[in-house]
Amino acid sequence: MLVKKFNSTFAVLHILLILYMTRLSSQSESLTVTKSQKQKLDKFKEAVETIKFPQEWMKDDLNLLRYLKARGWDVQRAKDMIQETVKWWKDYGMDNIHNEDWSQYERSDPYQIDGVDKEGKPIMLYALGEWDLRQAAIQGRLKTLVRWVIKGTDEIHRKTRDLFKQGKINGTQWSLIANIDKFNSQQHLCAKCIPLFTDFAYIYESHFPGAIEEILLINALDSFDAALNIFRPLFTPSSRKALKVFSSNKETCLAYLLAKIDPDQLPEAYGGTRHYD
Repeated sequence: MLVKKFNSTFAVLHILLILYMTRLSSQSESLTVTKSQKQKLDKFKEAVETIKFPQEWMKDDLNLLRYLKARGWDVQRAKDMIQETVKWWKDYGMDNIHNEDWSQYERSDPYQIDGVDKEGKPIMLYALGEWDLRQAAIQGRLKTLVRWVIKGTDEIHRKTRDLFKQGKINGTQWSLIANIDKFNSQQHLCAKCIPLFTDFAYIYESHFPGAIEEILLINALDSFDAALNIFRPLFTPSSRKALKVFSSNKETCLAYLLAKIDPDQLPEAYGGTRHYD
């Protein structure tokens, strides 16, 4: 269910549905397959046997299933997609991305991935409204900023897989929460700023299909409508279903977040008690 109202008219209804919505979202990644789907998976595994994957986890069944689902269980199309990911991984330099100097972006455009939801699954927090995209574009840093976001995506992707392999969580999905309370068209929607949204959406959908369980955008002002119109069409139907937008009605947003995440896992700006220096 997409929470897309930017006023409090349906706040009561939202709150009544919160626990139900949270229960549904926690079941979004199916860890089982039908007999016919298993046959498709077996054919897919056989079809990609000769591919030299840059990372061993790319061969894992859950990862392969995501590509099959993204391509409607069409083995050949899924193979084409994962081959494109292998090429992109090498061309984009993903094996070295965590070794680069990100100190400037850690200060100016921070994110946090140390929190978890009530099921133990990692959550990624972006104070996107505080990022000065226009300044980054003027300084010629926007492509590197996109790379910074992709670095964070791979970082939490790694963390989630490790927790799953250790048996600490059920599934390999994570959630993204972006605080956009300071979002404005001049700072975030200038012509040169748009690639942050379009490039991320393209890379995510092409090379991290189905990785995110929920995308929660909180404290959205009316000015964010323009941004939604830009990047919503870039997402697949499953990603659009995962997207939930909360207006500045803090009661509705807080109730939803705290039904899913304990307060000590959220910063104060998100309604929690966690502190960051």
